[in-house]
Amino acid sequence: MSDITSSAAYHSKPGESLADPYNIPGILLFFAGIVGLASTLTAAGYGFGGWTALGAIATALSFTASIAVFVLEHERLRRRATRR
Repeated sequence: MSDITSSAAYHSKPGESLADPYNIPGILLFFAGIVGLASTLTAAGYGFGGWTALGAIATALSFTASIAVFVLEHERLRRRATRR
């Protein structure tokens, strides 16, 4: 793996996709969703209804965006592999 991106169109070893810099936004969005979920559950436990609704929306958007980024990256790699 180079620092910029891999020359291979697919990741042959487990964990290799984590080193690919194109996956970093998806990973960060996923972790933001986990933090948002924890914050939402905490707000719900303390009875803050407004913050719970806002946190639930932010968490859902974060998880949805992370899945979209991962799918787009997978499709980019699949198209790159079929060109070769």
